[in-house]
Amino acid sequence: MNKKYIVYVGVVGQIAVGKGILVDYLIKKLGFVSFSLSSILHEELKGKGIKGFTRKTLQDMGDELRKKEGDDILARKAIEILKTNGGRHVVIEGIRNPGEVEFLKKNPSFILIGVKANRELRFKRLLQRAKPWDPKTWNDFVKVDRRDLGVGQKRSGQQVGKCLAYCDYVLTNNGSLEDFRRKVKELMKRFLN
Repeated sequence: MNKKYIVYVGVVGQIAVGKGILVDYLIKKLGFVSFSLSSILHEELKGKGIKGFTRKTLQDMGDELRKKEGDDILARKAIEILKTNGGRHVVIEGIRNPGEVEFLKKNPSFILIGVKANRELRFKRLLQRAKPWDPKTWNDFVKVDRRDLGVGQKRSGQQVGKCLAYCDYVLTNNGSLEDFRRKVKELMKRFLN
């Protein structure tokens, strides 16, 4: 990695695919600062007085902002925030729309890493992590997962499937935690040499 300028690593993948493991490695082992695009959505909801929200609420807010202010709005806001209080190297999470990727790819030091895993395994992981806004049943999970992937979505909607097509690298996380951590470490060694 070139030390002269900020390196941005974007992480994209469906729900409960293991993106957090990659992000943790970048933070703990390589000193990255993390920024989640969904933090912008949390702030928007908070500003509207909405406290109890679900993944659908977050998806709806993201879609609304992109429709009003352009598909790259969350990425633009993130970079504005990061310019004032970011770090030397930043990992950007929560990328859900190609407009965000296209904006971020304008920076020559931006790398997009995708993470994939099978649906049944992701549902088990989702139940284990038990975030309050996550779906609790298989049917609700499939509904949210399909929307997140881009099924039935308009241009400004959730489009993780299309975002994955922009990736510079894709990791598969269908094995053990140790196996995935090994894959992450091997991939990141490429950037350090």
